[in-house]
Amino acid sequence: MYYLPATRRFILGAIVALLVVTFLRYRTSSQLSGPPFWTPAAAAPACRAWPDGRDSGAERLTYEKCGETINPPIIGHLRALGNPGLCLLASSRLDQYQSLPDRDWSEVRWGQAQRQCALRKFKVSSLENEIRRIWHLPEDSEEVKTLVKGSKGRIAVVLRTWDNYEYTEKRLMWLRALIAEVSLQRSGRYQVFFLVNVKNPDIRLEEDEEAYETALREVVPEEFQDMAILFNERTLKAWYPLVQEHGAQDQMYQALQIFLRKFKQFDYIWQLEMDLRFTGHVHDTLESATSFARDQRRRGLWERNGRFYIPHLYDDSYENFSAAVDAEFGDTGIWGSVSTSDFISQEQQPPLRTKQDWGVGDEADLISFMPMIDPIGTNWIYEDGIHGFADGLGTPRRLAIVSITRSSRRLLQLVDEAQRRDGQWLVSEATLETFALLHGLKAVTVPHPISIAKDMTAEELDAEIHKGPPHSKAGGENPSMLYTKEGWLPGPWWEASYWFTGNGAENVWKAYTNGERLPPMLLHPVKEK
Repeated sequence: MYYLPATRRFILGAIVALLVVTFLRYRTSSQLSGPPFWTPAAAAPACRAWPDGRDSGAERLTYEKCGETINPPIIGHLRALGNPGLCLLASSRLDQYQSLPDRDWSEVRWGQAQRQCALRKFKVSSLENEIRRIWHLPEDSEEVKTLVKGSKGRIAVVLRTWDNYEYTEKRLMWLRALIAEVSLQRSGRYQVFFLVNVKNPDIRLEEDEEAYETALREVVPEEFQDMAILFNERTLKAWYPLVQEHGAQDQMYQALQIFLRKFKQFDYIWQLEMDLRFTGHVHDTLESATSFARDQRRRGLWERNGRFYIPHLYDDSYENFSAAVDAEFGDTGIWGSVSTSDFISQEQQPPLRTKQDWGVGDEADLISFMPMIDPIGTNWIYEDGIHGFADGLGTPRRLAIVSITRSSRRLLQLVDEAQRRDGQWLVSEATLETFALLHGLKAVTVPHPISIAKDMTAEELDAEIHKGPPHSKAGGENPSMLYTKEGWLPGPWWEASYWFTGNGAENVWKAYTNGERLPPMLLHPVKEK
């Protein structure tokens, strides 16, 4: 008994020493690299994908310390999408989703699995089991209104695909991994849908249930059919008769706007493309991007949005970058909505400019992954593509190439109303960005890591991609990242890991799937078959 107090003191001392050592190690590490913008909480047990109770693979994921990469990112914040020191191995993500003799994926119903998962945290209406019925019900019906109850905080992930998309084995493995990671492994807050563009405009998808069901069975693999929604140009024309263009390339958001009106249980919608790949955990990457956007203050935001962040030029400090932009503009940057004739902003008046932390902690109405630049004077192929606005070509605008975004219900509603009521529209890449600008909404370009397989110094790259005026440094006349009225221009983008064309993303993805350890990155386009 006399030895018990001494033993306790020893144990307590050992614990304190261990905590001190751990703290010092963490502090040293955090000083070198900084904390991630979003840290996953202790993961709840994964929801099940298989009817027989087999898991969704969360415990099979393998993380290892990242090493030196062959072509490290030269653009963007290394921590904007997560922890760059921890790499998720491709084999641990993808191999478990192969098609094997003892694994019949047609038994899986990914939509049902996600809805069951959402029940852990949300009140899920039984109507959600009939997504095609929701799509065809009147938006103001009492049944549709029930979808909202108990659903606050839910997020949709919409994959844009089409009827002749080729579902190869590699693509199927990726899609299964994406759904499991973003939804089933994180308690179902996110729910994935396929929004399928049927290219034949003569099929009466809205009026002929048999034609709809036949098309669904023909163009969507069985495992994904209960999370897929079909539309065609006939659908869009009926909703937006005052808009002259309904093609998917130029009007990427019309189908998403209809989706929003029908599926009222979602507050935000991520629009992703089938040729986008993540090297990090999908859910955690999207949450990190969201957290980065939430932390941004409105002062100097549009001016930061208009340029790339090249960390080497700012001592690897995004704070230094923000301070440099702030010093350049001071109180002259955009503050609230930008006015144009016969256009009424729906956002409240901004606070006085003395409130320098305005916007910190607020959710972004728009998240994009490329600079939001002023299209005026760029010679972009769609520079003159603005319709229904009183000031015509003089209307203040912004564009961001690659329509991979997160948008709020509020922003999509404003676009929807303007198109339906006033026939106001722009092409896809300038739609959300311009309406956010004119309404004074919070829009954020997340400066994610981008590698460029071209031997350039940071200074040389800066000179190449920042030729525009101060408010739109990545813009100006004939920026190489845009397709211009004269066609392609020379520049570094063909081998970039994120752009709208080129081989760079696919080369990085091949390296990743062949075993290279890569930090969380977005890769686009990856056309692998």
